[in-house]
Amino acid sequence: MLPLFYAGTVRALRRFPDMTFRVITRELENMVDWTDDRIAELSDSGLKNLLANAERKSVDDLVARCQAELEKRNALKPRKVAKARTGLKDFEHEMSSQLATIGRQMAEKYDLSEETAKAKSAGVKGFRAHKLVGGDGQAKLGGLQRAGFVAVDRYISYRCGNDIVSLGVFLPKNQDMSEHKFFVIAPQAMLDGGQPVDAIRDNHGQKQSADSALMFDDLEAAAAAFDKVLARIAA
Repeated sequence: MLPLFYAGTVRALRRFPDMTFRVITRELENMVDWTDDRIAELSDSGLKNLLANAERKSVDDLVARCQAELEKRNALKPRKVAKARTGLKDFEHEMSSQLATIGRQMAEKYDLSEETAKAKSAGVKGFRAHKLVGGDGQAKLGGLQRAGFVAVDRYISYRCGNDIVSLGVFLPKNQDMSEHKFFVIAPQAMLDGGQPVDAIRDNHGQKQSADSALMFDDLEAAAAAFDKVLARIAA
């Protein structure tokens, strides 16, 4: 059982948490004996304050006992279990990877560097070169998915001057993954047979990067169309 004074101190610390730091500091400076029972009675914040003060005062024995108590408490806390990736996330990851692979292949075939794009776009006000893929090496996250309008919107893109061309995968919400489509979006002058983007998919009122698009069921055919567009914009 704790001495009456110690028990009263603990009750006060529980009732008035803001007192914890001042009481601990004063008692540590006065070399009050911090028994294991007293340490165990402290709140988490009080224990951390005591540890910080003990380290500052180089009271090694007290530091060790505070650390042991913290480790004991951490061991009792339930561990967070990582959420299993869903089938949709697996699909999105695989599509992003495949699009990025196509992007790297195109970058080997054409000069799609940011430096070249900037040089060719000299004089275009506010020009900002596009990185073909995202910073993580995967396809970029589209605005429709970021805004929560669709289940999957991933793409790769290139910009030169005022023209932007892109290749992406698109899956509306609440649709089976087999319903996904691939799109090549580019200025109408560069895309043979292109149709208005809003005419072939729901863009939820969001402005698109170009005025025409082609829709494909398979990535190979979409990649071939994207190749033709890149040949024109990178010429």
